[in-house]
Amino acid sequence: MSKKLLIEGMKCKHCKQNLKEALTEDIDGVEVLDISIEEGYALVNMNQDVHINDIKNIVEDLGFKLIDVK
Repeated sequence: MSKKLLIEGMKCKHCKQNLKEALTEDIDGVEVLDISIEEGYALVNMNQDVHINDIKNIVEDLGFKLIDVK
């Protein structure tokens, strides 16, 4: 299933790369489709076994804030 993660605090390409690596390497079943620094979102495909709290923890460990999931 595809989800749009609204994320606050990404400012540069380094932020984007760190987020992509963390989501795909630290959580099984997540594929990053797109990340927009300008619009503050990450578009991901994830399987049903992935919990939003796991994603939230990864995002916040990087210093960002998960605002919403759509």
